Amino acid sequence: MDYFTDYKVEHGDKIKKIFSGPKIIFAILGIVILIEFIYAFRVLTQPVSVAAPSISPAATIVKSGGRISLAAPKTSILVKEVIPVKVKIESGGNTLGGADVIIKYDPKILEATQGAIIRGAIFDEYPFVSLDSKTGLISISGISSIGEGFKGAEGDFATITFKAKSKGATSLSVDFQKGSTADSNLVEKDASRDILETIGNLELNVQ
Repeated sequence: MDYFTDYKVEHGDKIKKIFSGPKIIFAILGIVILIEFIYAFRVLTQPVSVAAPSISPAATIVKSGGRISLAAPKTSILVKEVIPVKVKIESGGNTLGGADVIIKYDPKILEATQGAIIRGAIFDEYPFVSLDSKTGLISISGISSIGEGFKGAEGDFATITFKAKSKGATSLSVDFQKGSTADSNLVEKDASRDILETIGNLELNVQ
């Protein structure tokens, strides 16, 4: 065997040993890891565009006209029976600075006394409370003198206790004519205007 043959045999075995077994696997893995590192570095160093946060539009508060209504736990009562009637106010989304409520009833069928009128708590002061038992007329005024006014959807303005005197169908009504300020009113605090739009009367049957 000549020199070149011996060289091929000797060094060929060394080359096979170098590129065989675990060494070649580690070499390939090292190359793969190096490529992944280079790719990750390029991705991380690229500028990232951040989308501006979307801002939802503010909710719109829809305002409507105010309402005064009368409510009782039942509509059918007996003679000499006592029934409480609540005077309810709805602001319609407005801030109320005051209210004037005038209620008419039939004094032949129902009876009320001055002490039977209980003021509510939705206003700071109730400067005027009047009862005419002969004509059947009740007037109540409430104002917000130091507070922020009444903002609630509905509140109890007052409670009036009636006693049935005689049999018959009768009604309790809120005195209101749209456009008039000489009757019942709901006054908006900032604009000082009457926003009363609707009323709810109460029908009773005394047996």
